[in-house]
Amino acid sequence: MIAQETGAKSNQRAKPGRGPLVAFFLVLACLVAAGIVGGLLPRLSRQKGLLAASQEVAERKPVVIVSPAHFAASRDTIDLPGDLQAVIESPIFARADGYLKTRFAEMGDHVKAGQPMAELETPELDQQISQARATLAQTESALKELQADLALARANLGLSKVTRDRWQSLVQKGVFSRQEGDEKQADLAVKEAQVAKAEATLGTAQDTIHASQANLARFEQMKAFARVTAPFDGVVTARNVDVGVLINSGNGGAAKEMFRVAQIQPLRIFVNVPQTYVAEIHAGQQAELRVQERPGKVFPARVSEISTSLDATSRAMLAILVTPNPDATLYPGMYAQVRFSAPNAKPVLRIPGDAVVLGTAGPHVATVGSDHIVHFKNIGIGLDLGSEVEVTSGLSVGDLVISNPTDAVQENAVVEVRNR
Repeated sequence: MIAQETGAKSNQRAKPGRGPLVAFFLVLACLVAAGIVGGLLPRLSRQKGLLAASQEVAERKPVVIVSPAHFAASRDTIDLPGDLQAVIESPIFARADGYLKTRFAEMGDHVKAGQPMAELETPELDQQISQARATLAQTESALKELQADLALARANLGLSKVTRDRWQSLVQKGVFSRQEGDEKQADLAVKEAQVAKAEATLGTAQDTIHASQANLARFEQMKAFARVTAPFDGVVTARNVDVGVLINSGNGGAAKEMFRVAQIQPLRIFVNVPQTYVAEIHAGQQAELRVQERPGKVFPARVSEISTSLDATSRAMLAILVTPNPDATLYPGMYAQVRFSAPNAKPVLRIPGDAVVLGTAGPHVATVGSDHIVHFKNIGIGLDLGSEVEVTSGLSVGDLVISNPTDAVQENAVVEVRNR
């Protein structure tokens, strides 16, 4: 009885200990559930907000800045780039073979026409000249002998004629027979043949002398070429040989360019005139030349030639101007700005320079109509004024063009328009 009572009391003490443990787990489960719900709801809310924002961005129209194409009075002057070139620039080659003995000109020297620039040593040519002179002297000596032979033959012919005439008179008187008269006549014919032969031989000798004289003159002329001279007034722009080097004549193969001389007074200026201004440029027109390396100086120029034809690629016409360049302060190869007067100035269509897009298909612009829909148009460009560009084709006055179009601006895109 005592044992049973003790067990019953212990069971009664154990029941109250399970209640707090169960309550603890219930509270823990509630807290976990509350944490899950509390974290999930804000995430769902944020996702919903992001979705709404993305939809708003997708539906938002690109904002573009537009400017109308407008007419503006063209300038009364036209500024175009040009390249300065020498009127004449010639390579100087030797016309005789030899070794460079002396050089009289250096790069940058100003030379006059006929001024010596170099002298060659020509040992082989000197020997040929000596041989040609000896041949000529020998031929002239032979000619004198032939002239003496001809004189002797003519004297014999004269004597033979006198003898023949006397014998004919005596034959008629019967002093001599006709046979003897015929012999004198035959002797006269022989003397005439000898004279003809001597004259022919003398003619051949004279031809030989003429050939020898021509041969000697040719060698002497080649010797004159041993002195290289300037072909015209100019400046030496290149010097490619040194003393002692072997010089070959000609202008190809083993021949080497000795000097290069350019005529820089006057100079020529080559200018490509855009199609827009072709009608404003004509031969004889005056212009002003400016070079950045000569600040503050304006050089006069005159249009000497125009091609009267436009290049199919650049749509530009070549114009050639001439400037006197009396002080030789301008050099070939310089870059210059040429200013023309435009007496027939007329309004031209202009748009902002940042509206032009350059692509493989040529320059084009993005335009916007009253329906706010984008359309791209190809245009022709005239003069680039920096902030603005002159348009020669593709647009009409009042067309709205988009400045700095982004990738969002596509063909048929709907945009929100704002004026510049």
